Amino acid sequence: MAGPVASARLRAWRPFLVLSVLWAAIGVLPVAAAAARVISQAGVHERAGDLVLAVLADREGLLELKSFVLDNPPRLVLDLPGAVLASDLPAVLPVEVAGIRQVRLGQFQSDPPIARIVLDLAGEGDPPAWEASPGDDPRETLIVLDTCPAPVLEPPTVEKGEQGVVLLRLAGAASLPREFGCLKEPPRIYLDFTGAALAASYTGSCEEKGIREIRMGQQSADPEHPVSRVVVELREAGAYTVFTDGDDVVLAIGENAWSLPLGDYLPSGRLKGRKVVVDPGHGGKDSGAPAFFRGGPQEPFEKDIVLDIGLRLAALLKAEGAEVTMTRDDDTYVSLSGRAEIANRLKADAFVSLHCNSCDKPDTLCGTSVYFDHQHSARFAALVQNELVAALGTVDKGVRNANFAVIRRARVPGVLVETAFINHKEDRARLLHPRFRERAARAITAGLIRFLGTKSAEGGAGT
Repeated sequence: MAGPVASARLRAWRPFLVLSVLWAAIGVLPVAAAAARVISQAGVHERAGDLVLAVLADREGLLELKSFVLDNPPRLVLDLPGAVLASDLPAVLPVEVAGIRQVRLGQFQSDPPIARIVLDLAGEGDPPAWEASPGDDPRETLIVLDTCPAPVLEPPTVEKGEQGVVLLRLAGAASLPREFGCLKEPPRIYLDFTGAALAASYTGSCEEKGIREIRMGQQSADPEHPVSRVVVELREAGAYTVFTDGDDVVLAIGENAWSLPLGDYLPSGRLKGRKVVVDPGHGGKDSGAPAFFRGGPQEPFEKDIVLDIGLRLAALLKAEGAEVTMTRDDDTYVSLSGRAEIANRLKADAFVSLHCNSCDKPDTLCGTSVYFDHQHSARFAALVQNELVAALGTVDKGVRNANFAVIRRARVPGVLVETAFINHKEDRARLLHPRFRERAARAITAGLIRFLGTKSAEGGAGT
């Protein structure tokens, strides 16, 4: 009986076997779908002027890559079909390369899986070319981007501005990381630009009042990390401000440089996915510090001035893509613990409390300072202070560690900004000027961008 049964079984399977042969013949034999490649590590480094994205998967072989470009803001998008990002990978990989602001990682799609890498570009123009190659580890894929060569800085052009202010314009330098400050004996202002090269050193005299000489030199000749320095030697120490105007950096020298007109703010989405809490100090029954001169207190009070700065700051941060929450957006009283609790509840990336300073005796103290409490906020405070002093032309009162309740109770990175002294005649004149308040908001925005550009974000790389 075994023979007939086996023959019957064979006859029952014959249609499937014939179909399987046909499927195999035309290459469509059903097989299990390939398992997704899991990306466990990702990092960036520079190599001979190129930016290299190193991506490590769980199996050998190059990852599949597809790319496209998006505008407003400009981005180069690299999709990895069939890849899944490990949950512990950072969402942002900070870079300091001319032309690229940051690299973001995200899981664009889960079924079928597509991992996504987004490069936020610093400006319009052609995106960098790229190619994929294997790394030393057979599981590693290296994405090599031909980044733009370091921009070459030309000597600044010199212009006359309003109210006797002298403007030195450095073309094309706005996207470059920069440091600036003032040195003594002889008095001179310096600006260091990372990622910029000089065709040659430069020294030139200047006929404009107050300026003795302009010099440019290469601080670091490393082709991967060039640093160029611009030095403006003054005939005597004086006020100055540094700001961006379109693609250019402008150094304005003169007592009233802070009051010059500002160009339109040009956002580029550098804070997408960030959560920032803006806290205009005081409000409602708490007027903050009034200015006491002859005749008693003078309005507007501190609460009014910082609310205006806060509203301007919130608008700029939103333009940069941040999710912004204000502790108050009108003349409302909020407790100190309530302000900090908002930032803690939202798990904000940054908390900024805005204030005007004051002292017992009018017209004795002036200037700008930024306070922090927790050590993790020290660098945040330094970056904001640096931007504020340069943009406002105020006296640098420094970065200070203080036990202020509103930043002590905030568990997230937080700073308290004292923009200027409300009861100092010159500082008060600045605080009452809309352009000064706009400059303050833009400077704090710049400090936030520099600080958050070195921290991981949860926003990932949607686009």
